[in-house]
Amino acid sequence: MGFIRPYISLNASFFNKTPEPGQIAFISQSGALGSSILDWAVTRHIGFSMFASLGSMLDIDFGDLIDFLGQDPYTKSILLYMESVVNARKFMSAARGFARNKPIIIIKPGKFETAAKAAKSHTGALVGSFEVYRAAFRRAGAVRVDEIKELFNCASVLDSRRLPVGLNLAVITNAGGLGVITADAIEEYGAKLATLSDKTIDELDGVLPSYWSRGNPIDILGDADIRRYTTALRLCLKDRNIDGVIIIYTPQGAAE
Repeated sequence: MGFIRPYISLNASFFNKTPEPGQIAFISQSGALGSSILDWAVTRHIGFSMFASLGSMLDIDFGDLIDFLGQDPYTKSILLYMESVVNARKFMSAARGFARNKPIIIIKPGKFETAAKAAKSHTGALVGSFEVYRAAFRRAGAVRVDEIKELFNCASVLDSRRLPVGLNLAVITNAGGLGVITADAIEEYGAKLATLSDKTIDELDGVLPSYWSRGNPIDILGDADIRRYTTALRLCLKDRNIDGVIIIYTPQGAAE
């Protein structure tokens, strides 16, 4: 499909639109998948530093481009759709060097034999053991996602340029059940539920109903209005124990 460098208005691809300049690089082994993501990004004003479709990787591969993008001042993160790696040593060296300072997000199909066969017929890729890839990504410091929507979500978050500085997260919610589900997801993906400082708990006691959760997740109850959300958020952002905040809102009659 080719490649695109929005910062210099270069579009050497079959895609008929050029996305806005941004800090995300997207490298795909599938031209059609890349095109669909670019189409989504253009409508949502998500910017890219570079897009490249590698196909069968007869000359340039993931390792080459990650090595290049690691030195690219316009690129702060990389999204990859990967079916296979041609040169494992080159990929690992480049990825480990880049991922120390900038996130790499990978979607890698081929968990099961049928999908691996489909990948081989698509790009000629010999997919290899999924568990080997999983271990390699972890060693390289890359993050693997399972679904396209997760890749989209990552693109949106990375484009915001306001990334957490650590793993300690607070959850503010008006639905206790969703708070518990989110707590599970935080632990599953390697982050941590932040421990609220005594000062934060005391200040929340002063502004929330007496029966709030008094812990993290911070359940501000079903009748919470925007003022209660903004107050809880402001107090969380002041807490040095908290690196980032997840906000959950569910429409409830009492809150509308």
